[in-house]
Amino acid sequence: MFWQEYYSGGSVRIAIIGTYTSGSSPVADGFVIYLFLPSSSLTWGISPTYNYSISYISTANWNRNYPSPVEGEVILPQSNSTYIVVQWDPYWQTVYTAANATGQWNVWVVTNPSGNNATVTPSTSPNHGYSYAGWGCIGTDKFQLKPGDWINVTVTYNPSTNTPTGIAYDLNTGQSVSFTPNLSGHFTPPSSGSYVFGIGAAICGDHANWASSYAAMTQQAPTPPSPAPPCSSTRRRTRSGNSGTWKLIRIDIDSLWG
Repeated sequence: MFWQEYYSGGSVRIAIIGTYTSGSSPVADGFVIYLFLPSSSLTWGISPTYNYSISYISTANWNRNYPSPVEGEVILPQSNSTYIVVQWDPYWQTVYTAANATGQWNVWVVTNPSGNNATVTPSTSPNHGYSYAGWGCIGTDKFQLKPGDWINVTVTYNPSTNTPTGIAYDLNTGQSVSFTPNLSGHFTPPSSGSYVFGIGAAICGDHANWASSYAAMTQQAPTPPSPAPPCSSTRRRTRSGNSGTWKLIRIDIDSLWG
C-alpha cells in the first residue's frame, strides 16, 4: 500500500501493527516500509490516472538472495531518485545466518529509473561484502512469532542524523529487535516536498499471510532557527513553537497481503 504526503522536513515515523494466521514453520520475510519516493521522479502515481498501478521490479528477479542473503520477494518501485527500503525478516538469525549478521533487518537505498533495473546502495554491502548490496541482517537480537501473535513494526527517520531507526515488538511475548544504520554517503536527507511512502509484506518459499490491522504515519515539525536576541529598545515578543509535536498523517485499517 502506497500513499502520497507532503514532507515538511522533520523526523518521520511509520508504524504497523500486524499479524499472520497461517504460513510456513518457521515463518519468514515479514513487513517492508518504504520512505521518500519523490513524487516528481515517478512515472506512476496514487490516482485513477494510473489505475492505482505501480511500476516495479521484484527481488525475485535476482533469485531472492540479492541484495541481501535473506529477504523473500520484495517489490522495488520505479523512481528516478533514491529512496529507502526497510525490511524486518524474522527468518534472519532464527533459521539462516551469515558472517557479520547481527539482527533481523535489511536496509537498502534504491533507485529504479526504468522500473525494471533497480540499483541498491551501498553497492558493496558493509557487512556482507561485494556479493551483496545494502545493509543485510543488521540490528540486535532475534525472535520468531506464532500465528496470531501481534507485531508492532515502527521505523523512524531522523534527517538531522540521516539515520533510520526501528523496532519490531511482539505484543504477545514482549520480544523485540531493533536497528540503527547511518546512511551518510549513500542517501541525502530529503528537502521538504511531496513524497510517496508505503508499507508491504514479503513472501517466498517460507512465508506467511501477513496482514496489518493498523498503519500510521506521523511527522515531527522541523526545529525552527533560534530567534535573534531583541534590541534593548524593542519590546520582546515571543511565540510558542511546535518542534516537539508529532502530527498524525494517516491511519489505514485491514490492509492485507497474501
